[in-house]
Amino acid sequence: MNLRRELFVAIGALVVLNLVLSFGAIGLFARMGPAIERILQENVYTIVEAEKMLGELARLERAGPVDDPQRARIFAALASAEHNITEEEERPVLKALREQWPSVASGQPGARSAFVSNLERLVAINRNAMADVDARAKRLGNAGAWSAVLIGFLTFLLSLIVVARLERRFVQPLLELHEVVKFAGQGHPLRRCRSSVDAPREVLDLAQSVNQLLDERLAESRMVEVNQ
Repeated sequence: MNLRRELFVAIGALVVLNLVLSFGAIGLFARMGPAIERILQENVYTIVEAEKMLGELARLERAGPVDDPQRARIFAALASAEHNITEEEERPVLKALREQWPSVASGQPGARSAFVSNLERLVAINRNAMADVDARAKRLGNAGAWSAVLIGFLTFLLSLIVVARLERRFVQPLLELHEVVKFAGQGHPLRRCRSSVDAPREVLDLAQSVNQLLDERLAESRMVEVNQ
């Protein structure tokens, strides 16, 4: 493999792993966003409507029929909750609230207590759903975090492999080439670069050219000595 291609493959692999890590993190947050949005838009909305009904009932000064303004507000909150069903467990509770509402509005004894109990059940259902969504979001976050750690570790290992490979195939042959030239300059003309060294083709060609130049220089020196 030539030097340009080897560097391209090594650096390209690192870039790909980092892109996978980056897009994985983006995908993780993109999946967590809808879960959090669902909590805000669905479950919290129903809890707010239930709290409105509980607040109106708490403001009643005495047992008896509910006055028209409060009746309208409670009815509107109940209708909003019925149009925002997100959990199957809500259906029977909302049905019971709808059936109990006329008795509550007319002030029948015990109706208000049963109505409040069902409102508390409705709130509990949505809070449990929020807890489940939160748990799923946490599991997703943990899975994404460990995936990022794994990809980061693989990137680190690949970096070590790339560095070690470049050290063996590029740095060491160049150091050997430098030593050969250095020794030749110090009067040791017999040392040569190894032709079997594991190096890119460009480095091997350079080492072969240096060996050839040293061989020619040595041959010229011997010819001069013979002629003398």
